[in-house]
Amino acid sequence: MMDDKEYWANYYSENLDPTDQSSFAEFILPKLTKNKKLIDLGCGNARDSLYFSRNGLNVIAVDQIKDEIDYLNKNYKNDNINFICDDFTDLENSSNELFDKKFDYIYSRFTFHAINEKKEDKTLDWITNHLKEDSLFLLEARSIKDPMYNEGKKLSKTENFTNHYRRFMQLDKIISKLESRDLEIIYHIEDKDLAVYKDDNPYVIRLIAKKNR
Repeated sequence: MMDDKEYWANYYSENLDPTDQSSFAEFILPKLTKNKKLIDLGCGNARDSLYFSRNGLNVIAVDQIKDEIDYLNKNYKNDNINFICDDFTDLENSSNELFDKKFDYIYSRFTFHAINEKKEDKTLDWITNHLKEDSLFLLEARSIKDPMYNEGKKLSKTENFTNHYRRFMQLDKIISKLESRDLEIIYHIEDKDLAVYKDDNPYVIRLIAKKNR
């Protein structure tokens, strides 16, 4: 069974260049303020990171696939973006000082359902500690209601493996985790028709949480 890092390395070797921004990024942009700092956790080929940077945000785009990050730095660098190779689930142990700073926005699209719950909890702790006061965590991920939930090899109640690992998220559980970390849920939805891609119409959770103190 191929491990996920190898899967994504192979995927991005064939999908090096950013496509158009996601519908989630378009939905989020009007809620953001220019010149603020945003970190994209698991940027992939940086389709959303670049969209945000081109619309006036200062972006750190993090992904663990070195070849992709090197390619992005060579071909897509601009004054508003830093592409960094690192594991977004372990930023507290990174040697890069940029991850010691606090951010106005922490963005995760289709990356939380790619990590296990232990890594999720660790990442949520880092998010809580690195959001500025009155700043936002922005999340989109596959819901447990998603059709792919019933595909592939079942690993647990919420996890499966098709050609790569997925963990399907439960809305009430992620809300509880965020609220327990003093993050206020200011928007959430769980539905399909929000992230259609070709023949895939995933059932997703969209969520915005605010750090009040």
